[in-house]
Amino acid sequence: MANSEIRQCQSCKNTFEIDAQDFQFYEKIKVPPPTWCPECRNIRRMTWREDHTLYKSVCALCKKPTLSIYAPEGPFTVYCRECWWSDKWDSLDYGREYDFSRPFFSQFRELIEAVPRAALTGTGLVNSEYCHASQDLKNCYLVFWGYRSENVQYSFAPIFSRDSCDMFTVENSDHAYEASHSNRLYRTRFAYFSEDCMDSAFLWSCAGCSDCFGCVNLRKQKYSIFNQQFSKEEYLKQMEYWDLGSHTRLEEAKDKFKKLLLSVPQRYSRSVNAVNCSGDVIRDAKNCQSCFSVVSGAENCKYIYFGGLGIKDSYDMSSGGNMSELNYEIMGLTAAQRVFFSVGGGDYRDVYYSTWPDHSSNMFGSAFIRHKKYCILNKQYSPSEYEVMVAKIKKHMDEMPYVDQRGRVYKYGEFFPSELSAFAYNESAAMSWYPKTKQEALSQGFSWKDVPAKERQATTRASDLPDHIRDVKDDILEETILCAHQGKCNEQCGTAFRLTATELNFYREMNLALPRFCPNCRLVQRRGLQNGFKTWNRKCQCAGKISENSVYENTARHEHGESPCGESFQTTFSPERFEIIYCDKCYKAEFF
Repeated sequence: MANSEIRQCQSCKNTFEIDAQDFQFYEKIKVPPPTWCPECRNIRRMTWREDHTLYKSVCALCKKPTLSIYAPEGPFTVYCRECWWSDKWDSLDYGREYDFSRPFFSQFRELIEAVPRAALTGTGLVNSEYCHASQDLKNCYLVFWGYRSENVQYSFAPIFSRDSCDMFTVENSDHAYEASHSNRLYRTRFAYFSEDCMDSAFLWSCAGCSDCFGCVNLRKQKYSIFNQQFSKEEYLKQMEYWDLGSHTRLEEAKDKFKKLLLSVPQRYSRSVNAVNCSGDVIRDAKNCQSCFSVVSGAENCKYIYFGGLGIKDSYDMSSGGNMSELNYEIMGLTAAQRVFFSVGGGDYRDVYYSTWPDHSSNMFGSAFIRHKKYCILNKQYSPSEYEVMVAKIKKHMDEMPYVDQRGRVYKYGEFFPSELSAFAYNESAAMSWYPKTKQEALSQGFSWKDVPAKERQATTRASDLPDHIRDVKDDILEETILCAHQGKCNEQCGTAFRLTATELNFYREMNLALPRFCPNCRLVQRRGLQNGFKTWNRKCQCAGKISENSVYENTARHEHGESPCGESFQTTFSPERFEIIYCDKCYKAEFF
């Protein structure tokens, strides 16, 4: 087994480490070691998937209007979801011979321009036509990457959840609102990195709490307000003031909650039940290194970003999982085995360099294929012919690699070049996690799409909305509300928005003031609560009796006594942040 090596990234020119265990994995799956660093590899994968930009389009087959993730002026053939899943066309009709006189990636780009693609993806969607990249949803609206959820609106990655709105990566929850990275919530609003909580609001890193408001780091507590304990009678009396049906009171609560959050320590990693794991926001996982937002049974993985549900023995995945294993350099897939350098789809195995294969196996360089085997560039071969051709193509990719506009070389073992993606950088998932200006993106070899101003004529301003939800009349459903940002933010503002009847009923039932920001801005703000995917080497800020910045006074005696802790760790909290960061032992001494 090879020893660890320090190499230079072909893209950013920074150095990165490939350790002995990495080499062992690459040898196991028979791929060469990467020439790009982990961050550049993740950005490259993310440029191949859309984020949440939708366009008005027309199906190229049935000619009916549809929403689409693809700009209508693009070179791609786009079918509405119904036509794409129908038997009216066959992906093998677009098959072609492999041309050994040209680089593989050039041929693949021509293929994906020709083969029809779905305007919106997703399966098992019942009355959820405005949802995308989701599976088994019912009565949902503007949900992206959802899984087995019902009556959910304006959410990203709700899993096994129902009757909720404005969530980001939340599982097993009911009547949740403005929640992020949480699990098992019930009638809870504004909950972050929390679990097993009910009838509460404004929670951060809380567990097993009920009837709590504005609390941080609490465990199995009731009747607490801003971390102060009350009797049930006192709590109910205090809560008469904290009426979140009022926008004024809601904003006051947000400000006070933020101040409390900065005054108490946070744990260096927001992970729960993560055995031998590194990264952040990991739950119920084992042996996962440099992983972020990984949940529910992930095991023996590295460089996974938004994955889980039983993913095992995989490296370099950006979104996906669901009983997947032995995968490498993939973006957005489920139920996949031995899949490499591929994008989208589900229920497939032994696939290389393909996009959206579904219920298929033994694919190389194929696009949008369903229920097929042994295909190369959408042309079908016998099993023996396929094996011979794949070996020849891998060799050809090394002998005639693709070279992009910046001179980066793509041999076998490299993911698809970003410049061949169907999405401009600011349309892709990469923009959300690695934001760049137009000039930065273009200078780094990415494409950019200048989005025209939204043609929405607002009929009322967010500032003119009634302060309290009880004063909102049904005729608000006829209004187009000007977002409080008015398109002047860096959050992909929709400029103006409308309310749905289901949404309005939800706010009334949960006693919540109407939102003042459009759904796009709300999504970006929720997503911003996660630190990102970069880590820094830092030391515990516990100075003995107090925190290093003298803001927090410890309530318990720690192992290190009155001397500074000095414990080192990797954390996603950068040194410039204002939060107080404690190591695991000091944090647990205070809050467990």
